Amino acid sequence: MSSIITSIKDLVASVLEVIVSVFHNAFDVTSGLLIAIVNSFIGTLRMALRAVGNIFEAAGGLGKFIASNIIVIAIIAGGAYGYLRYQSRQGRPIKVGDKKLN
Repeated sequence: MSSIITSIKDLVASVLEVIVSVFHNAFDVTSGLLIAIVNSFIGTLRMALRAVGNIFEAAGGLGKFIASNIIVIAIIAGGAYGYLRYQSRQGRPIKVGDKKLN
């Protein structure tokens, strides 16, 4: 008689373990899915922030390039202006093509 009671007790314990295992697995799947969604959202935000940062970095590099070119052009223009002023002070005519400027 005690073996029948032990068997029923083991059967009930096994059924309860199966039910608990099903709920545990369902919770694990749900939490894993939620974590994946949150990580996907955070990853998208990180990607967007990095893209914006890279755009600003590229714009800064382009700005430095343009500023350095402006400086070089200004130096060349200043040199040309200085040369023309020097030539006119020396009394030499400044010609552009076939025309005299002074």
